[in-house]
Amino acid sequence: MRAQVAMLPRPVRVVAVATIGGTVVLAGVAMLVLPGPGVLVIFAGLALLATEFVWAKRWLDRAKSTAQAGVDKGKEALRRKREAPADVVVVDATAVRREAPPAA
Repeated sequence: MRAQVAMLPRPVRVVAVATIGGTVVLAGVAMLVLPGPGVLVIFAGLALLATEFVWAKRWLDRAKSTAQAGVDKGKEALRRKREAPADVVVVDATAVRREAPPAA
């Protein structure tokens, strides 16, 4: 399949990639508010566009680095949470008092 696509004239290939990749990106944006894996579909569309466009390659690289930074931050937070001592809850039974109504 890849060889057949490579045999197409460059203008045809660029238009095809732009159309398909753009449609996939728009579908991903729609999935941000509709049910579906919106962010993953956006990444897939950018990956398609990055095969022909330098700007899409830069966006994809930036998105990858941002996603990796988020994963690293999440791993660090999980590590800190696991190393933190367990919270101790002290219940003071005398803290809750019920006042008797005044005598009439």
